[in-house]
Amino acid sequence: MVRKIKAKLVLQLRAEGLSGRAIAASQQISRNSVAAVLEAADAAKLGWDDVADLPDGEVYSLLFPGRGEHESVFAEPDWAEVHREIPIRQTEVRHPGWLVERLGREEKENPA
Repeated sequence: MVRKIKAKLVLQLRAEGLSGRAIAASQQISRNSVAAVLEAADAAKLGWDDVADLPDGEVYSLLFPGRGEHESVFAEPDWAEVHREIPIRQTEVRHPGWLVERLGREEKENPA
């Protein structure tokens, strides 16, 4: 599972004078991840003083815009339809063949 880098903490530790290697070792993250945060912060001209009052997620978004946002490849179900279908499915279990009869009635009422 991929986790977000705690960018705010990395900036705080740098402000306290720790090296990139020391930050990586103390937080158990890769040196490359620490370097990416520090490079992004330098490019955005952000330091600990600028982000001290911001939440972690917002700091991450400032440094890496668009990263960490995922769109699902699956369509969101129509939950109202799902909840309407639940009683129908329960009836099918109690009365086998009920769905076939229902579909036959619907077909007669609404021919295509």
